[in-house]
Amino acid sequence: MNGKFERVEPFRALTFNRERVGSFDRVVAPPYDLIDRARQDELYARSPYNVVRLELNRDADPYGAAAATLAQWIDAQIVGRTARPAIYFYTQRFEVAGRRLVRNGMIARIRLEEFNDGRILPHERTFPKAKEDRLRLLTATRVNVSPIFGLSPAGDTALEALLAEVAMRAPMIEVTDDLGIVNEVRAIEEAREIGIVQRALAEAPVLIADGHHRYETALEYRRRRRAEDGNPAQARGYDYVMMTLVAFNDPGLVILPTQRVVRRLPAAAIASFVARACETFDVREIATVDELCAAVAEQGHGTIGVVLKGDHPLRILRLRDRDALAAALPDTPAAVRDLEVSILHALIFERIFGIKPDEVRKGGNLEYTIATRHAIAEVTSGAADGAFIMAAPTVHDVERACQTGATMPEKSTYFYPKLLTGLVMNPLDDSDSIGWPINVGKA
Repeated sequence: MNGKFERVEPFRALTFNRERVGSFDRVVAPPYDLIDRARQDELYARSPYNVVRLELNRDADPYGAAAATLAQWIDAQIVGRTARPAIYFYTQRFEVAGRRLVRNGMIARIRLEEFNDGRILPHERTFPKAKEDRLRLLTATRVNVSPIFGLSPAGDTALEALLAEVAMRAPMIEVTDDLGIVNEVRAIEEAREIGIVQRALAEAPVLIADGHHRYETALEYRRRRRAEDGNPAQARGYDYVMMTLVAFNDPGLVILPTQRVVRRLPAAAIASFVARACETFDVREIATVDELCAAVAEQGHGTIGVVLKGDHPLRILRLRDRDALAAALPDTPAAVRDLEVSILHALIFERIFGIKPDEVRKGGNLEYTIATRHAIAEVTSGAADGAFIMAAPTVHDVERACQTGATMPEKSTYFYPKLLTGLVMNPLDDSDSIGWPINVGKA
């Protein structure tokens, strides 16, 4: 690493050698938390070099196997380091609800900071089991395999001009993923251009949009490594984490609603649900799934769709008694308390069904999906006891919540599209000898 230790640093990315693996579409993967067993098997079959073998290995010891696989790939020049340190301009071209959109970000090493320092802000609570999993993987591989997704302020004219220029350059990597999303990576290598990025982001607050578990894991990994190394004065590779930064005003920022499916609910609570819900909500029966989805989207804050097993299948709840919400969440700032996800967890999950926050964090009973109709079908088919449907929060909602210092409930947001895994990776050991220099120019 250089001697200045900027907050934002370029890095020699570890990436796939096109001459050895062929097309990038065979070796990339979605984020680990979107990969079920069937998807894992599919990615394994796609290529012996698919990045799933690092990110979500299926061997009996997945962490040791991931580390061994990475070492083998480095030795065989399946992956290698880019020739020069760079910040990587990442473009995704995609379609949502008939709209064609483009989202741009910058992949860089970001200096790790504790949340209480106030410059890197979380917005969601995390699950302990997921953090343990990611820590074991990071400890074994010493590589950030996938980037954290961060949001940063817009308005720096020099940076905006630079990125407009970089966007016109030929990409070093271009791949269309399984969802039809075009992913492009361009290198920002010149010292002058890197300096523009560093100055623009030197003091900027960064909101973690996606990757809370991996950021908290990176903090814990840094604590352990610094203790092992005697808390060195100079920054080391593990003092940084790979992050993709997107501007808050990027026209391609999209948040999709994350619906809740509950596999098991108390039968007595289902039977008394309407009577209990009427204490704090206006409750209305809905005839069709289309009407339910439209009502949730159109009626705004305080509206939740509910589908329960063995009951009238479709209802809309709209919060009537805000005093009950304030009483349930007395220490929660209004910007967080008034979100539908907070209303759901406090007044429906906990108050009516007895699902406590610890049970939510433990996992196993609640599942999360952006597929609203699938969530409802899980109940109508008898596979689940309840589905709870909400509109997505806006980027402004998330920003306001973060500014209060409070966090939203788990899985409150789903930024779409997800960042693709396997385009570039960040070795945390400082040695530039890790991997062979390779040319990853577009084939």
